[in-house]
Amino acid sequence: MKSFATLLVFVATLFVTGQAATLTTESSAADGCFWDGTAPFCTGHCPRGYVEEGRSSCGDGACCWTGYKTYCCPETN
Repeated sequence: MKSFATLLVFVATLFVTGQAATLTTESSAADGCFWDGTAPFCTGHCPRGYVEEGRSSCGDGACCWTGYKTYCCPETN
């Protein structure tokens, strides 16, 4: 029974994290920001001209089994 409760907490955490990241992505898309990394095996990194603003295992929705997604925004000079 304890394992099931732990699983429920894990799934709920992933759901909430994924939703929050999706809202952030939608609001920042006009700024040229984006999540890099593709689930389930994520290797997120920012290309030249972009800087890392954050990391997440769920990023823009689908969660990573390994690695992480990187939130990239254009460099400002």
